[in-house]
Amino acid sequence: MLKYHGNYLIYMVQLLQMYRGAKAILEDIKNYPLNDAAETVNEIGSTIRRAMGGTSGIIDTIFCKAAYTQLKPSSGSVVMPKQWAEALAASIAAVTKYGGASAGYRTLLDALLPASSVLQEKLNAGENPITAFVLSSEAALTGAELTKKMQAQAGRSTYVSSELLSTVPDPGAMAVATWYRVAALALQQKYKS
Repeated sequence: MLKYHGNYLIYMVQLLQMYRGAKAILEDIKNYPLNDAAETVNEIGSTIRRAMGGTSGIIDTIFCKAAYTQLKPSSGSVVMPKQWAEALAASIAAVTKYGGASAGYRTLLDALLPASSVLQEKLNAGENPITAFVLSSEAALTGAELTKKMQAQAGRSTYVSSELLSTVPDPGAMAVATWYRVAALALQQKYKS
C-alpha cells in the first residue's frame, strides 16, 4: 500500500507544482514584454523559478533560460518556426547537461526529445508550422506514454517500485507532454483557417 501511495504522491506533487507555476504565469503575464519572444520566455522562467520551487522548478528554469539564450539574437523581431524548434533543441540540451538524464531515463526528456525530433523533421519537410507543432505534441504524448516501459534512472520515479511504474507514465514526462500539447492546440485554435 505504501508503494501505491508513493506513486500517487509523486503525481500530486507534480500537479501541484504545475498548478502553482501556471497560476503565477497567468498573474504575471500582464507584466511580460509580449512583443519580445526571448524576453517573454526569460520572464516565464523567472516566474516559474519563483513559484514552483523544487527540482521541477529548477529544471523548468534551465529550460526557459536556454530557450531565451537561443532566441535572444532575434530579440525584437519576429521569431520564425525553425528558430522556435532550435530553441526547443537548445533547451533540451541544457536540461540534459545540467539534469544529468538522457533518453530512456524515464524523465521529461522522453517526451521532449521525440517532440523536438518531429518538429524539426516536419519543419524541414516544409510542413505548415502549426501542423508541425501539433504533430510534435502527439509525439510528446507518445513519448510520455512509452515511459511506462522504462526503468527509472533519474527523477522522483526512482523512489517508486518498478512494478508500479509499469502501470503509469513518468509524471514529469506526462506534465511536459501535457503543457506542450495544450500550447500546440491553443495555437492551432488561434490560427484555424
